Amino acid sequence: MAKKRKTKQEKIILQLKRELAKKTQVPASSGIKSQPRQEAVFPTPKIKAKKASLTEKPVVSVLSYDPKLIKRDLTKTLILSLAVVSLELMLYLALR
Repeated sequence: MAKKRKTKQEKIILQLKRELAKKTQVPASSGIKSQPRQEAVFPTPKIKAKKASLTEKPVVSVLSYDPKLIKRDLTKTLILSLAVVSLELMLYLALR
């Protein structure tokens, strides 16, 4: 069974939790200074809050479609179904 991969948002949340844990920990001894390992160093994320748009968007119904698109889809469906029916008819007459 494959492992579930973490999303970018989950990674950022974990990173922020680690940074918070680092800030709240009291150093054991101030005499020993060690540099963090390479994988322990994280760049600070630059998160920008999205501003809500002030203009209202017009309400668009989910069920409203362009009539041209509907006509084109119906035409394709009709052509494909006629092709399949004619192929079946040809096979019926040929194998009879």
